[in-house]
Amino acid sequence: MDSAGDEQKITLQAGILDNLTGEFPADPYFRVPVAGEESGQPAYGFRAAWTKMLFHHPLTLGAAGYYSRQDWAFEHYSDGWSGMTDWDIPLSDRVSLSGEFYRGRSVGGIGGGISHSVLYVGNPESPSTAVRGLDSLGGWSQFKVRATSKLEFNAGFGLDNPYSAQVRAAAPSELYLNGQHLLVQNRSGMANFIYRPRSNLLFSTEYRYLQSLGLYSFNNSAEQINMTMGVLF
Repeated sequence: MDSAGDEQKITLQAGILDNLTGEFPADPYFRVPVAGEESGQPAYGFRAAWTKMLFHHPLTLGAAGYYSRQDWAFEHYSDGWSGMTDWDIPLSDRVSLSGEFYRGRSVGGIGGGISHSVLYVGNPESPSTAVRGLDSLGGWSQFKVRATSKLEFNAGFGLDNPYSAQVRAAAPSELYLNGQHLLVQNRSGMANFIYRPRSNLLFSTEYRYLQSLGLYSFNNSAEQINMTMGVLF
């Protein structure tokens, strides 16, 4: 972390990460290397952020990058990458807006592309089959209101969107593997309140709406209501 002034900060972060790709193990009882690990190198991440105080709260704007090399057998390689931006912006002393946006390819291992990194065009068991990295974009944003020092309200929305044209082109091969790979969008929305009667005690109730959209008019949705009590120590 490097200071850029009395009330400003520049943060630099970097990481060497486990090179995951999002696929499930072929055998739940026998651990074998997945495509990211087969490449023989880890994944890499970097983030830079600028922070300044605004309305007595930190305003933060960040940008990040991610890269992973993946070996999908038969010398089929995919370069996973992602560009990301994040923000936490105080709009007043009691109101703030935060969130993150990403655009990437082959990023199922870090939750992008509905946890799917590549698509097959042809028989997936054939060495001549093309393996293509799945492009995707998405993100989330949350609106926060601090009504009092003890009570806050939050509302948020999130989206994960693999490119449907790519999924459509690979649909016959993906159906051969598993139909769940034909999902083309996940959405979620939530609203909650958090009440802290004491500094070490909190209560919260949250409503969440989840929706998954498929390539062929597939549409599943679910609603959740959660009630929570927490003790901080």
